[in-house]
Amino acid sequence: MARAGIPYPRRVTMLVTLVAILCNGQLCLEKVVTTSEQSGITMTACTVNAQIGLADWLANGPYHEWKLQSYKCVMGKYIPKNEA
Repeated sequence: MARAGIPYPRRVTMLVTLVAILCNGQLCLEKVVTTSEQSGITMTACTVNAQIGLADWLANGPYHEWKLQSYKCVMGKYIPKNEA
């Protein structure tokens, strides 16, 4: 049942950020790969499919010489530590 002006069921969308931790020798940095605003990624899709997206991102972007150390799916907007 809809309340005045609010459609039912109401869907809440949460911002999700996929972050890659990349290393080239001793130098490591964090890079935002995508957010749910850019690609529509959900937390579930991020945790399940992140490796596929990361492989494509690394192969086609400027960081293909870097080693993927790790990655994380973060709720909300994320500012990489090297940019803070």
